[in-house]
Amino acid sequence: MEREKARRAVPKFASFKPQPSPESNWGPDTRPAPEAPARSQSVHGGSESRPRDDRRDERHRHRHRDRDREQEREEERERGRRHFDRERQRTRDRDRERESEGVGEGRRERAKERDYGRERGRDDHRDHLGPQPTSPKSASGERNHDRKDAAVSSHLFVLDTRGDPLILQYGANDRSAVPAYYRFGAGRVMGSPGFLTMHRDGAQEQFSIRAPGEGSGSGSVFRDKALMAALHRAEAQRILPSPDQSLPPASDDFIPLGPSRKRKRDQDNYPSLSPTPDYRSIYGKARPSTAISSSRSPSSSPSRSPSPPPPQPPQPPTATLTEATALTRHLQTHPADLPAWHRLIALQDALFREQQQQQQQHGGSSSTTTNNNSTQTREEKQALAELKVGLYRQALRAHASAPPSSSQYRSGREREWQREREALQLGLLREGRRAGWEERVLCAEWDKVASRRGAGGEEGGGGGGFGLWRGRLDFEMGRVAAFTLEEIRALVEGRLRELGRRLGRRDRVAGAEGVDEDDDEEQLCEEAVYVFLRLTRLLQDAGFAELAVAAWQGVLELTFCRPPGESMGAEAALDSFAEFWESEVPRMGEAGARGWGKFVEEGEALGGPPEAKRERPLELPRTGDPFEAWAAVEQQAAARTRLPARTLDEGTEDDPFRVVLFSDIKELLIWFPSAVLPRVRPLLADAFLVFCGLPPAGLSGDKFAALLGDPFVAGRGQGIHPRRDDHDVGAAPELSKKYPEFAQQGGSMAVSPDVLFSGDLWFRYLDRWSDFHAGDKKVDYCWVLGMLRHLVKESGMEQLAEYYLAMEWRNEPAGARKVAKGLLKQYSSSIRLYISYALIERANGNVNVAYKVLSSATGLASSSPSSISQLLWNTWAWVHLEAGQKESALARLCSSADSGFEGSTVSPALLLKARSYFSSTRDYSLSSKQLDVAAQHAESLMLLEYLSAEGGSEPAAETQGNISTALDSIHAFSRELESRALSESREHERLLQSAARLLYHHATHGPYRPIYIRTQLHLFIRLFPSNTLLLSLFAWSHQPALRIDDPVRDALRTLSLTPPHDSLGTRRFAIQHEARVGTAHSVRAAFEAALDSDACRGSAELWARYVRFCAGSRELRGRVREVFYRAIAACPGVKEVYMEGFGLGVLSASELRAVGETMAAKGLRMHVDLEEFLGKWEKEHGERG
Repeated sequence: MEREKARRAVPKFASFKPQPSPESNWGPDTRPAPEAPARSQSVHGGSESRPRDDRRDERHRHRHRDRDREQEREEERERGRRHFDRERQRTRDRDRERESEGVGEGRRERAKERDYGRERGRDDHRDHLGPQPTSPKSASGERNHDRKDAAVSSHLFVLDTRGDPLILQYGANDRSAVPAYYRFGAGRVMGSPGFLTMHRDGAQEQFSIRAPGEGSGSGSVFRDKALMAALHRAEAQRILPSPDQSLPPASDDFIPLGPSRKRKRDQDNYPSLSPTPDYRSIYGKARPSTAISSSRSPSSSPSRSPSPPPPQPPQPPTATLTEATALTRHLQTHPADLPAWHRLIALQDALFREQQQQQQQHGGSSSTTTNNNSTQTREEKQALAELKVGLYRQALRAHASAPPSSSQYRSGREREWQREREALQLGLLREGRRAGWEERVLCAEWDKVASRRGAGGEEGGGGGGFGLWRGRLDFEMGRVAAFTLEEIRALVEGRLRELGRRLGRRDRVAGAEGVDEDDDEEQLCEEAVYVFLRLTRLLQDAGFAELAVAAWQGVLELTFCRPPGESMGAEAALDSFAEFWESEVPRMGEAGARGWGKFVEEGEALGGPPEAKRERPLELPRTGDPFEAWAAVEQQAAARTRLPARTLDEGTEDDPFRVVLFSDIKELLIWFPSAVLPRVRPLLADAFLVFCGLPPAGLSGDKFAALLGDPFVAGRGQGIHPRRDDHDVGAAPELSKKYPEFAQQGGSMAVSPDVLFSGDLWFRYLDRWSDFHAGDKKVDYCWVLGMLRHLVKESGMEQLAEYYLAMEWRNEPAGARKVAKGLLKQYSSSIRLYISYALIERANGNVNVAYKVLSSATGLASSSPSSISQLLWNTWAWVHLEAGQKESALARLCSSADSGFEGSTVSPALLLKARSYFSSTRDYSLSSKQLDVAAQHAESLMLLEYLSAEGGSEPAAETQGNISTALDSIHAFSRELESRALSESREHERLLQSAARLLYHHATHGPYRPIYIRTQLHLFIRLFPSNTLLLSLFAWSHQPALRIDDPVRDALRTLSLTPPHDSLGTRRFAIQHEARVGTAHSVRAAFEAALDSDACRGSAELWARYVRFCAGSRELRGRVREVFYRAIAACPGVKEVYMEGFGLGVLSASELRAVGETMAAKGLRMHVDLEEFLGKWEKEHGERG
């Protein structure tokens, strides 16, 4: 019994179960066969002791096996941790090295992909070997390895089921909570054909899909700006071998890769002969350099111990840096000096360019890459803008700390102080936009500025002065999401009404003490005309052309065709004008128009309305695309609405906007008091020409001319015509065999008779109306010509007679003689008209007739102003010179100095007398501030020196003259003007254009030195960087343009395209220059630079031409969609930009429908309803099918 009790079984619990043996994991087929029971038994142990010994031995083996298994498992865990740490450290090292070398994100991802590919390659190789026989121990190792992989994977992958609750607030994930990862395949989209990639933009982890050829990951590495920028920041490593390093024998069949012990001992025992950093240098602590030496001599240092070049003394600071340093010190003691702040801010761009050039020089880049690498990246532009924002804020704080005193308030200093502050605020807001401020931040800043009522705070027109109002209007017109035509129109109309009230108030209290000193008469007139032009341009761009034309007819009638007699008030005048308008008699610009004044005098005897017009039905184009057909029909309908219709005209019942009533234009009109008419009429004439898409006539001052260059109102320029010059790479063709780009429609130059009436061999200020693009013809040509004719002949505006005659001759050369004789009959004492008529005959090939016309005008010289009479003699001399008659040209010049001279041979005494007369008259007129007289006599002296002076430093033939002496006189006069702060006058610009004309004549009529021509033109450009005539000649002088360091691009970048010279005209020239000598991508870069500048940002003309250029360029065809939508975002109120999308052929039907809906939502005019047209189209074509 006791033995049975001792052997009673002990209950087993699950917690006490031993770990399963490795055999328990085997399947029934793989389990080893059980061993046969031992039949022999121990002699001493008997049958009961043998099982106990076996169980003890088995437990012992189990303990050893468990201990070994646990040890192996711990070793596997340790190896996994070490492997993971090594991989993480290696990844960090690679990232740190690439960041220090400036390598972009794409390069980093490709490096990770290669590393991952090597790992996958090793795994694939192991898999290729096939299954290997395993033992229980190896099988247990595999299970432990699986558990190790799971442990490691738990660190690599994180399952987040909650998400980030603040993602909506911040717009991105918490970067500190996101594990380190990289995208497999370098961002390629899974399932795509293989050419679409995802691109990360900025720190917000925004992704976009890139097509082939886009981004830095495709195409040539030279297209990647980040890599090219890093190229100049990277430090080159020296790889030249040491001079004492022996080369391996040629008989050896191997190349030693490691350094020998002998060479190592030699390097340890003997000091290096290569120069080392000398810390005793007088230029400060020296640093080792790893730059590659340009020397290839055997004396170079070993490759393992790179030797730097000898320390160079620091370069002296540039003039820009010196000026900036002086301004900074000055502002520390005089913080209220506003001009110094503006100058310091303007110098930041030049300082940035100099820093770029220094980095390129230190980086070892050649000077030929300067032009290509000088373009600022988006990040650099934002950083520069943020720097300027900080300077503007400092200037505002300093300006606010020094308000005007009470005595200065009485003297008007408070008004000037407020204008200065508004200029700083405007600059701050513009740079804030460049710095990447969000739209809501900009809106808040604009509201804050407008809420402060400053000088001239107007009701309905927005607080602040005129500059801030313009800036706010430009900002609102560029907000595509918030733009509506009615809101913008109300903003501009409110400003126009306020200016009208201020003009009327000034007229009523003229001479009284209560007149606002800030309401300067000239400034008010300029602002009023500009605002009116801006309002009519807004209506014209939105599709309401007949309303805009009617507004111009009304204002010009009120200003130029007033009834004679006593001056009337604004209300009485508008009542009388309303009667004239509602009578529908012919108005200004129309056939048979007599004007409002004649209507008041004669009444109903003046006649009735014109005959009713019949319109032809719209023609459908032959196309299968309904959207293209709608666009063609819409353009036909828009062409009919360029002039207001009459009540009896056909088609007016279907379109209520065709007939413009007086109530429609009443809010658009402005009444100018009689006292300001002499001042405002030239302004209105120039503004009207700009409204018609023509360049101004130059009747207004420089300040108003700058307003007419506003990209929102500027006239149209010439189209972009890509043209490649075909000549060999090494050839340098004669300049006389090539012609500059004489077409200058929309260019920037001084208006003079030689550019208004030039032939085919000189620059043209006007082009034929037929040369305009169909989309650029916003008004009817006959109406424009009729308006000019009425202003000149009916309203007596003699200043516009030359421009009108040039328009007639340029478009209808056969009838120009009749028009010229009619004008000479009306203005018989006008020498300028005689000169114009003579130049027309010369251009038509009738040189003898031109001589007779000029000779008949000499009788008026004595009774005309000195500048006009000298212009006559200079023009006569030019006609003889260009005809090859040097002696006759010299005789005509001497005739102006001696009225009794009538021969053809000039004596030395007469030459001396003429030279003295021209020089003394020039100097005296300059001293008395008569710039026009001084400039004309300076031109006479230039021609005299060219025709008479002997010697000279430049080669000359019989048909040429002394060009060096002639231009020396011009440079002397220019220095005199600069010393008197008169170098930016129009008279000086006209004189330099004449000097350039003489330079061109010299280069095309005999031998010349190209370097001299280029140097002289570059000097002229430095004085007038925005003059496109000078720029065109400069580009012509550098033919062929097959060189990397294009001097024309350099002049544009450093002179012409920098504030304050940056303008729409110079940007047009830059684009046209790239179209002639560059590639499609360089033209695209020129467009992008222009549209990013303040001078052209709102130019609908450039945006439309950018879209057309991309659509017509094979290389840029893939960018058409993007450029089109950007154009809409920049110009949401211009119908022309929307219409460009219907002819591109890249937008789907749903996208084109969305474009049409957007036009309707913004308030733009659509003559033909898009949905209705598409419904009819589908119905008709469905029935035909």
